[in-house]
Amino acid sequence: MNYPLTPEQVALLRLAQTTWARREAVKQHNLPFGEESITETILMDLAMAYPGRMSILPFNKRQEGENGADWAWAFASSDGSHVLPMLVQAKLLDIKDFEYPELGRAVGKRTPPVLQIDQLLKAANRHRWPALYAFYNHLSDPSRIPSVCRSLPRNGLGMHESWGITIALASHVRAAMNDYTFDTHREHSVPLHCLLCSSATGERPSSGSAGLALGRLKKMRDFISTDVTQLAEPFLPEKPLDRMPELFLEADRILELHGQERDYRLDRLAEENPDIAGVVTFRDAAWPRPHSAFE
Repeated sequence: MNYPLTPEQVALLRLAQTTWARREAVKQHNLPFGEESITETILMDLAMAYPGRMSILPFNKRQEGENGADWAWAFASSDGSHVLPMLVQAKLLDIKDFEYPELGRAVGKRTPPVLQIDQLLKAANRHRWPALYAFYNHLSDPSRIPSVCRSLPRNGLGMHESWGITIALASHVRAAMNDYTFDTHREHSVPLHCLLCSSATGERPSSGSAGLALGRLKKMRDFISTDVTQLAEPFLPEKPLDRMPELFLEADRILELHGQERDYRLDRLAEENPDIAGVVTFRDAAWPRPHSAFE
């Protein structure tokens, strides 16, 4: 059987499947592999496997204790004429497959305390970008995983493992913050590759992955339990931007520099964006064709 995905979807799916396998190994061998290590490994894997042009600029780690958002992401069409930026924060499912214990984490040592998720939403509203959570998962009982992907079957050919990384709108996560459990947050989460859902066609519109991602986020607005009454409407633009935001352009310029000039520009960018830990740009491959996740 064939399940066509875009080349970019294939890369995200394989990344999630690898994360699932690594988390399984961690649990079996009692190894340390926390959120920061997972994120760094994921970015390294993406840098090697993403089919288009990908750039990564981490900020100075001394900023991380004050961050509300982990990373700024931008998906762009191959010609750069359609862009969807977003802020993404990562959380790790605990070793017992029960909850995301760090969801209630406060930012730094502020008085009064400020929840990290509130800082994320505040920063996203200021930028006028969507805010997402990325959850790192492995479950010993995969029957707890809902079948929400139209491209993969729930028969052992990747559906379970695709939940190695899932995404959810931060506003939905905030609305359910009385509960940190996987079983609650799975209801408004989808596998990472579903962010670029092509409805099993393997094709991209003229707006590329930026258009696919925005379409998926708009559909995810409905993924909220009816018993959640206090839900802030997530910010989603009507259409992708027609140019890359300056934050991402400056990050690309810094990547071309060396020595003291690079250090100076990087420090300045980090100081101007204290709620961001780093920048990732995903630009589509130039010539898409249908891909199978199991080629």
